[in-house]
Amino acid sequence: MAPITPYKIAIVGLGPKGLYALERLLSQIKYNSRDISFEINIYEKSGFPGAGFIYQPNQPDYLLMNYPNRKINAWVDEVPKSITSEAVSFVEWLSRKEGIDIYKLENGYSSRKTVGGYLVHCFNLLLRNKPDNAKINIYHNEVRDIVNYENGVGIYLNENGSSHKIFVNEVLLTTGHSSFKSGKRNDISCNGTFIPFVYPVEENLAAISERSHVGIKGMGLTFIDAVLGLTEGRGGRFELLANGNYKYHPSGKEPSKIFPFSRSGMLMVPRTGIENKIRYTPKFFTLENIFKASLSENYIHFIRHILPLYVAETRYRYYSVITKKYSFDFEVNNDLEKMEFLIKAFHQRYPNEYKFVFGDLFKTRAFVKEKSKLNPVDYLNYIVQECKKGSHSSGFMAAALTWGDLSEIFNRVFSFSGLSGDSHFVFDKKYRSKLNRISYGPPLANMEKVLSLVQSGIIDFSYCIDPTVVKKDKNWEILSLDGRNRDHLDVLIDARIPTAQSTRDWGPLFTNMRQHGILRSYVNHNDKSYDVGCPEIDRQGKAISTDGESLKNISIYGTPTEGVVYDNDTLSRKRNNFASIWATLVLENASQEEMNFSDKL
Repeated sequence: MAPITPYKIAIVGLGPKGLYALERLLSQIKYNSRDISFEINIYEKSGFPGAGFIYQPNQPDYLLMNYPNRKINAWVDEVPKSITSEAVSFVEWLSRKEGIDIYKLENGYSSRKTVGGYLVHCFNLLLRNKPDNAKINIYHNEVRDIVNYENGVGIYLNENGSSHKIFVNEVLLTTGHSSFKSGKRNDISCNGTFIPFVYPVEENLAAISERSHVGIKGMGLTFIDAVLGLTEGRGGRFELLANGNYKYHPSGKEPSKIFPFSRSGMLMVPRTGIENKIRYTPKFFTLENIFKASLSENYIHFIRHILPLYVAETRYRYYSVITKKYSFDFEVNNDLEKMEFLIKAFHQRYPNEYKFVFGDLFKTRAFVKEKSKLNPVDYLNYIVQECKKGSHSSGFMAAALTWGDLSEIFNRVFSFSGLSGDSHFVFDKKYRSKLNRISYGPPLANMEKVLSLVQSGIIDFSYCIDPTVVKKDKNWEILSLDGRNRDHLDVLIDARIPTAQSTRDWGPLFTNMRQHGILRSYVNHNDKSYDVGCPEIDRQGKAISTDGESLKNISIYGTPTEGVVYDNDTLSRKRNNFASIWATLVLENASQEEMNFSDKL
């Protein structure tokens, strides 16, 4: 059978990762494949190619990034070069747009709306500058099914309530978190007493009545967006006072009470944009030390080989800050024994200083000698004040933010079953969320707004630690962990980001593909097997079928691969970059298809 002409490609989901893949593909086509015609079919149901749902440019201004401006860049310095000479970073684009010097913008946090405008701008640049032998079609339909046929891949769309099929040569899936919303999760009405997904905020929270009691499950970044949507999004106003604190002025349209809760009951540690600006060189947490620690064993174990080095690094970061204010010589020369000797000497000389305990990073405790457990409000105050000091002055912040500086090294060990199966399980279940909480928190301003809402009485932490929530006929009941307090909830919001812990969490598209044998769940077979729950890919980003075959015409990039790799970092061009190799392989496949067809003539 003759090949499909032109060579047809589908990109399903065109948020940032899809945009990055498209950019690399167009560069490859322009500079390396003038003789083959390409048709690129883009499926982005948000209506904002390049931005997607998360960064759509029509969302409220109060929804902020947790990523400083200077780190956002849709372009990459690679060969082949970009197809446009107008490629600039986000902060350069914003500087030109707002007429503000770059140095005043680079450490700030922009709204997701503004970043979405930049991403759409980048997409439009690609459209205007695409090579003549590349045709781009844009569809806003939802892809519900993909079937791998002998002569190509069938894309099945929802179109006016009916199914429509398009054939292509190969597919890239960059479907983000929407990959893991179950059908039930998608279909539950947001007009009732349960809201299963926060975004889009204004639309999904609109049915919540003023003066109601609202429970929010999850206390991470999405919780903050929901809270701001129910307050600032309803006409409330935050006033920045002369003392640097916020005061909330209600509109009268807010809920009367918002009860946040999670298993730990702990909020994320906030950050300022200046953090992590200078690249940190670890003293102890290095690839060499990790491999050296595991030499005598067949597999790398998180608890035995990685955690001790992470603990050592956090100790170093903490004491390098604390000792500085006393002008105490803390030059450890990458020598762990010397570091412990200096720590002991430091405390003998300054006995009133807090002795660092690694586990305190994950508890509601202040880093002071008379350490005691803080209540939720006092802990919130504490992390806000420590954040204002910054990691150069706060030992707590220096220790808390350490993991963010080490995560790329960890990713190189972790990816593609670098850990034993049992320690992969332990990391996922016991450490992953804790490390996210202390390392990848919101902008300081957002957490200060949360504090202001606590002080105004709208946010109430009475049930924040692992309460029991029971569905009643017309509402919900929330019961405190100790069973002493209870209250009613008019609405319950699930503010957790969808993830895949098993195939039961897969959305309709991935579920259908699995039933066709195209996808299978990733299992780490090292030592003791652990079913991670995400779709399996090979080292080129190709999907692995249920038969264990790498499918050369179906690839996955970004969030859906979390578990095979670590910390995909939605806006990063460098972390787990499957876009560049995918684009290269597309051209190889297209060239091979052309040669095969020519040989038959």
